[in-house]
This record gives sequence, structure tokens and C-alpha cells, in this order.
Amino acid sequence: MNEAVAKTPDMSLVKPTWIVLIVAWVIILIPIPVITSVIGWIASIGAAIMAIVSLTRGVGGVAIAQLVCAIVGTWLVWWISVWIMATLFVGAALSAGG
Repeated sequence: MNEAVAKTPDMSLVKPTWIVLIVAWVIILIPIPVITSVIGWIASIGAAIMAIVSLTRGVGGVAIAQLVCAIVGTWLVWWISVWIMATLFVGAALSAGG
């Protein structure tokens, strides 16, 4: 009578985590030096926490991918943002006659 019922993982945080992560990356890419980086990193940390919660709820592969994207992907997006800002600053300096 005691049959083990296969428990389905709770997928309720998968889509919101991807949305928060993509919004964080877009915010990081906005070329305002400090403000957007801080806000973007906070949103990225939030996405990482949401991915960890998804891991505890039994969503394995997707949550691990989200966690890796939140950690490694955010660094990559941040470096792209730094490159964009440096290009803008150098372009502004050269057009001003510097």
C-alpha cells in the first residue's frame, strides 16, 4: 500500500530566473559607469539565489545552467560593458581633440 509516487520538480522559478538574468545583463550593458554595474550585479545575485532555490526544488539541469550563467555569464557581460564604455570614452576624447 505504500507506493512511492514520483515527485515532479517545481518549475515555477525557471522562467522568472531567466528573465531576471537577462534584465541584469541589459542593465549592465547600459554605459553609465558605476550605477548600472551595481544594479546589474544585484539583479544577477538575485538570479543566482533564484537558481539555487530551483536546485533545492529538484530542477537540476536548468538550474545549474542558470547558476553558471549568473556567475560566468555576468562576468563576460560586465567585461563587454567595460569595453563599450572605454570605446565611448576614447571616442569622445578623440572627437574633442584630445
